[in-house]
Amino acid sequence: MQIAIDTPYVTIAEFVKRSGQSKSAVENEIKAGHYLIRPKQGGSKGAVLINMVHMAMEAAEQAERARQVPNQ
Repeated sequence: MQIAIDTPYVTIAEFVKRSGQSKSAVENEIKAGHYLIRPKQGGSKGAVLINMVHMAMEAAEQAERARQVPNQ
């Protein structure tokens, strides 16, 4: 399996466009620890960046688990 990622990180606004989720849903997933974000430097006010490499790895692992489940 090969997964191509065009950028390692995206802003919340870009992730909202790509995923179709609302901004508040994405923010809730971040707060719950379901979406990995790039750590900010102390005192940084930069944009929150979502780690797309982690998202792709999680999706690949989920697909692999689904593939291993026997048909019922």
